[in-house]
Amino acid sequence: MSPDPTLTIADYVVSVVILVLPVGIGVWYAVKDAKKATREEYLLGGRRMSFLPVALSIFITFQSAISQIGIPAEVFFYGFIYIVSTFGVAASFLISYFTVVPLMYPLHITSLYEYLKLRYKSETVRLLSTVAGMLATLCYMAIALLSPALALQASAGLPLWMSIAVFGAVGTVYTALGGIKSVIWTDVFQTLIVFVGTLAIIVKACISVGGLSEMWDLAQSGGRTDFNRFTPDPTVRHNIWALIIGHCFLWLVNGFNQSTLQRISSMKTLADAKRAFLVLVPCILTYTSMFSVTGLVIFSYFSLQRCDPFKGKLITNRNQLAPYFVLHAMTDLPGMTGLYVSILCCGAVSTLSSGINALAANTVEDILRRPLRSVAEGRITLLTKLFVLLYGGIILALAYLAKTLKGPITQMATTVFGACGSPILGIFLMGAAVPWANKYGALAGLATSLTFNLWISIGNRVKGAPITPLPSIGTEGCSRWAGLDNSTWGGRDDLFNSTMSLVSAIVPSNNSWTQEASSKPATSGTFVLYTISYDWYSMYGCIVCVAVGLAVSCATNRFCSSGKGREEELHCSESRLIFPFIRPLWGMEEAEVTCYDASQSENHEKWRKLNSNKDKDIPMDCL
Repeated sequence: MSPDPTLTIADYVVSVVILVLPVGIGVWYAVKDAKKATREEYLLGGRRMSFLPVALSIFITFQSAISQIGIPAEVFFYGFIYIVSTFGVAASFLISYFTVVPLMYPLHITSLYEYLKLRYKSETVRLLSTVAGMLATLCYMAIALLSPALALQASAGLPLWMSIAVFGAVGTVYTALGGIKSVIWTDVFQTLIVFVGTLAIIVKACISVGGLSEMWDLAQSGGRTDFNRFTPDPTVRHNIWALIIGHCFLWLVNGFNQSTLQRISSMKTLADAKRAFLVLVPCILTYTSMFSVTGLVIFSYFSLQRCDPFKGKLITNRNQLAPYFVLHAMTDLPGMTGLYVSILCCGAVSTLSSGINALAANTVEDILRRPLRSVAEGRITLLTKLFVLLYGGIILALAYLAKTLKGPITQMATTVFGACGSPILGIFLMGAAVPWANKYGALAGLATSLTFNLWISIGNRVKGAPITPLPSIGTEGCSRWAGLDNSTWGGRDDLFNSTMSLVSAIVPSNNSWTQEASSKPATSGTFVLYTISYDWYSMYGCIVCVAVGLAVSCATNRFCSSGKGREEELHCSESRLIFPFIRPLWGMEEAEVTCYDASQSENHEKWRKLNSNKDKDIPMDCL
């Protein structure tokens, strides 16, 4: 273990190279595509992207530094059972393969929320969903940017504002310059860094504890490998059913996401889009397994040291565990600390770049669509780039300001992301599965589900019972570490705690991975909904949205339909807006259309003109 856990020259070289390369990719595509100043080129890559880089881009987009810091801590304090969640996530990708991809790709839309306008024939549904989704994205991007900045601040003593500015500027600049192409190819590079870097850390750590067999024995003796949690009780924080079913719904939200839609639409064919989602399955299985094993390795290492860093007060927040381990136990290998910091940077920058690109797309396609109708395509593309810069600046400011916010305000801000996710998922699923679901049902379901999610999420944070970690490994050996932590964390506890509380606050509402135990005592009179595990929030929110939406749709279809025109307005008669596998159940037939080669961008406009009847879809044999 190192008494001076600061970045060396080798660490800086590794970090700088990994930060500079994305900017180079952005400049390359800015020069290469300078004459292709169209939104389709900038936001969708001209619809000519190959499936493998797009698959890796989808994958790394939703793997932020929050998970890279949080999964090891989750396993260390609460057990290896968390790895079961990866099967739920993998299942969500397979469900998207049969639902989201074949529904969205043939529509050839740029904005996800354009589907809601087509399906529900309502600008209100589209606008409200857009605003909710954008606000949630802004909040989450700020937190994702903040996490690696904290790690670098703790390791090298760099000012927090400097770290945020560097990471944010890199992500914003290459996204603004090169558009979705630079985002996708940078994501490919960053995915490789994350996998290779994490594997290197695991190998080095395993060697230090005596190998995989010794690691597993230590974890087993410490009670971290217990999988015997099959209780259906929804108040149990983690059990097999919650981790699989709950996380399946949690990640289905990402299927109906603007960033995902842009990548689906960027590929050459529907077959390529489907292949991309199949590639996601082994990616997520490998990713979660690697970071879960990292948690076991860290547990084994500190078991041999007979020191629980949290109980021994070497760290003041459980989310500091992984950075603390790397910065103290792995500095004997030159560049390893820099590589770890780079992993966190990749997670944050990839999420940021995808987020600001999606926010810019929503702005020009959903919010400013009508005012920009008469504006030249080149100017709209330039305006889109300016919005990328604007949103990048806003997220930079939010990330920095987050350190000054404490308590319920920050918890509510981060809760917004999870609260918005499942209601939006609900109105998409309802609209794509039930032709008679209408705009009144969508609005009612959205409002009710948003309210429900915010209610139980905030109630859990305020009134919920405390969470008890697994038995500690003791603190007898922590004396040898005494004094080392002061050089790293000393003087910055308040800053780290206030900001890392943002990561913990996401837990009951979104896809965060760890949750701090509450200091307040449990009360027997706690309202039952406040005791529900956060794993179930997305599923319950989606169910509430669909149930209320269908009930209101049924009522309004019965009492508001007067005449054929009114009935057609409330019912969906376009088969292209319904999930393909459900169409036969509703007696909907496929329509023939003129095929086109999606690999040739000029043919896309030709296809749109030939098939101006929007009831038509692209048959599978065209692709």
